[in-house]
Amino acid sequence: MEAKSLWVLLATLLFIIQGWPQNEGCLEQERIALFQLKSFFNHPAYLKDWVDVKGSNCCQWEGVKCNITSKRVIELFLDFTRQSNSYGYLNVSLFLPFEELKSLYLSNNKIAGFVDNRGWLLFISLM
Repeated sequence: MEAKSLWVLLATLLFIIQGWPQNEGCLEQERIALFQLKSFFNHPAYLKDWVDVKGSNCCQWEGVKCNITSKRVIELFLDFTRQSNSYGYLNVSLFLPFEELKSLYLSNNKIAGFVDNRGWLLFISLM
């Protein structure tokens, strides 16, 4: 009985000193979605820390802001992150994993097909 009490005491002290083990960083499906977006937003000077490493904390990546409680992506700042001489089409379905996304900044990226805001607003309302 005494050994069990000692074990409980040591485990409690360890958790107090090091903190309770918790999931660090963003959700895995959001990290994967961000990495898929990186192929479109391809400027070599930006998004260097967006790496395809399982468990990587995408909440600390450049241009990404997460909810501190849920660890979900709430803002993406992707202005000037695409390097291209021509306009390209962005697959907006890549944003579907971001269930708590509130702000999305995409200006100056030569994105083709955004003629009217109504389509974009409809997409956002479906999220």
